[in-house]
Amino acid sequence: MALDWFTSDGTDGGASLMHLLGIVTLAISAFSLCELCGWSPLTAASEELLVVALLGGLELWRRASAPKQKLHRKSDPGVDAEKVEKVEKPETHSCHSAHSKLQAAARAADGKLAETLFAELQSGPAGSVNAMCYGAVINAFAGGRNASGAERWLKALIDAPSLTPNVISVNIVISVFAKQGNVGRAEYWLEQMPRLGLDPDVLSFNAVIDACARAGEVDRAEEWLQKLLAGPGPNLVSFSSMLHACARIGEAHRAEEWLWRMETHGVKPNIICYNSVIYAWCQAGKLDKAEDWLKYLQARGIQPTVTSYGAIINFVAKSGETLAAEGWIDRMQAAGVRADIASYNMVLGAYCRAGRLVEAEKLLETIFARGLRANTSSLNLMLGGYLRQADGKQASACVRSMRQRGVMADSLSWKLLMKCATLCAEPVRKQIMDEIHLGQSGTEQGSVACFNAMLSHCATTKDVQGAEACMEGFEAAGIEPNSASYLTILETCVGAGNTSRAEYWHQRMLEQGMDCQLPVVNQLFHALGKLGDIDRLKELLESRIRHQREVTGSMYNALISAYAKRGDVQEAERCFEEMLSQGCQGDVASFSSLVHACAKGNQLPRAEAWIKRMEEMGLEANVVTYNSVINACARCANGDRAEFWFQKMIRAGVQPALLTFNTLMNAFVKAHQRGRAEDLLSTMRAHGVAADAVTYSTLIHGLVTAGDVQRGEHWLLRMQKCDVTPNAFCFNAVIQAWCTAGYVDRALDHLRTAITTSGISKSGLSVQPLLLAFIKEERLDEAIYWSSQQLSVPRYGPGSLAHLRAVLEAQGRNVDPGRGREVR
Repeated sequence: MALDWFTSDGTDGGASLMHLLGIVTLAISAFSLCELCGWSPLTAASEELLVVALLGGLELWRRASAPKQKLHRKSDPGVDAEKVEKVEKPETHSCHSAHSKLQAAARAADGKLAETLFAELQSGPAGSVNAMCYGAVINAFAGGRNASGAERWLKALIDAPSLTPNVISVNIVISVFAKQGNVGRAEYWLEQMPRLGLDPDVLSFNAVIDACARAGEVDRAEEWLQKLLAGPGPNLVSFSSMLHACARIGEAHRAEEWLWRMETHGVKPNIICYNSVIYAWCQAGKLDKAEDWLKYLQARGIQPTVTSYGAIINFVAKSGETLAAEGWIDRMQAAGVRADIASYNMVLGAYCRAGRLVEAEKLLETIFARGLRANTSSLNLMLGGYLRQADGKQASACVRSMRQRGVMADSLSWKLLMKCATLCAEPVRKQIMDEIHLGQSGTEQGSVACFNAMLSHCATTKDVQGAEACMEGFEAAGIEPNSASYLTILETCVGAGNTSRAEYWHQRMLEQGMDCQLPVVNQLFHALGKLGDIDRLKELLESRIRHQREVTGSMYNALISAYAKRGDVQEAERCFEEMLSQGCQGDVASFSSLVHACAKGNQLPRAEAWIKRMEEMGLEANVVTYNSVINACARCANGDRAEFWFQKMIRAGVQPALLTFNTLMNAFVKAHQRGRAEDLLSTMRAHGVAADAVTYSTLIHGLVTAGDVQRGEHWLLRMQKCDVTPNAFCFNAVIQAWCTAGYVDRALDHLRTAITTSGISKSGLSVQPLLLAFIKEERLDEAIYWSSQQLSVPRYGPGSLAHLRAVLEAQGRNVDPGRGREVR
């Protein structure tokens, strides 16, 4: 309101000044009353309002005492007073009206409207826009908690020719950033004030100190308070914020130190300051210290408040000492401080968390017996306790009892009760649902909201059975589910991977004339696509088309992907063309799936043709596309084309992944390009991609298959030096190669290494080539020993247990080779 008076033409300045002086008097009285009563200190916004009022009063005093320009002009010789009146009055009235509207927009915190009105003023007579107009827009955005908007207009004011911001404008921006927890921007503008020729006042510093305190940045808050001490000087709010910061993190000694310094600087602490110290000691876990401060207050004749005791009660209750917490409530009452429901709720919560619901119920009765009224928080604490014990019957009874006593449930209450319902058997679940229906004042809308809350809980826990029971509850209650109900149960089924039930509910939605959100339907298609369930995907797609529901490229992509996994190139291509005929656009995922289908079908030219068509449509291939075409090259043993696509990928700026290199390694190995395969490890390092066990196993297998066992062994040893643990496939390849080459002992060394140092499961290591070699070299005792070591060995065929058993029987040895002992 003070801002309205700033733009007055001065004709009613005296009356406005009297109003302002009255507001100033009331504000000062409010400060004094808060301090005497120990209430929370006035907010920074209230202090700013007082400053605005004072400055506004001074401005109006100046205007009221200034000569009236209009009257002088009327008395000028040669000037027709009536003409001046006719010409000037409408212009002045219009300008005044625009200013008033701008101030109204500021009070309404409507930044967009304020900007529009400001633009109107700018298009008006010269001089219509002043610093106060900018201040009004800043205030409008700040009131709407739009810090960036307020900052933008402050910058505009700074850049405006012949205008400068005042302390109040900058303080408003600092304050809105501080309230949003953006300490950095609040600090920035505080530091900018001297550069703008402004002296920061205590309000400037207080906003930043309070922001630091709320963020738990005690050192930062302390640094600004030190600067305030060296500058304009702190007030009660400054120290109170600092004490609050210390209390939040349990810095009790620090809080005490600032309390003493506060008194040293002549600022008298109020009860809020003392409460912060008590709270700090409770946070630090020092109950005796907190109690000492209570005694200190009493010794100095300062009456503690509910908050003073509340910090102690809360600490004791959370420590699990519920009886002691109740005792503190009695001590508080004996000291003349009436306990409020918040104090009792602290103890009630402790009983409920500990599962001591009988004591909690007794305490609840005590609350009512002492003339207090329990609140919704009390109810929710009790419901939380019943939920932990899955006692839906008592939870339902508690809601009914509290409602009869005038305590109404809120959304959290219904949510807790719904969770109880999901944990209970059908008779109790129905009882809970009836209670919820009754508690919602019999309105269908409210009951739908309750059922939907229960469905949301089922979606979170992926409880399909509970969600479907809830949908049955709709029918039992005679309530029609809404689109949100169907959407939630569909999400539940998809999230739980139960695609058959998801399809069922999707079909129900279509039959009801509803349609769910496309992202959820797309998830259902994606889930079926991962399963490769082509028939159900086609049925679902046809159903949507039949019911004239939107189909998307993502839905078709799921079907194309399913065909690709099967390697059915023809059907994948047919599905793609159908997608285009339905008005859906092909994307990178569509083409990648088509290329993958061609790769599975070993059709490299066809895969390359799809990439060409993709590029013609203006789409850029991604890493999945390139991986698929390189895989097609590998399956066709075409290392040259694999290298071509890899180089094209690099030129296109697509970063190759580990899978890219492993697929390329497979292409080189299958093409018998051993040099390229080995060089690829260096290329990987150059691209910042570390080789894994699959990379090395592919290379080793390719080398030993080509007969170069020594190079294969070299890379087996090298990968271990590179901190890559070989897998069973690496060892099996080298062991088999050395056995085939006739170097059984060398193969045996690798088998021992695999068992003793590589941590590979014995069941993954094949002993077949060793058994075959031992039999060939007639080292039957070793064959018997290794056949009993729980290694992988075939039951039949060369090098099998049956083969070894036959050899032993031929020599007259009655031995079970699988167990490695003589059979009596």
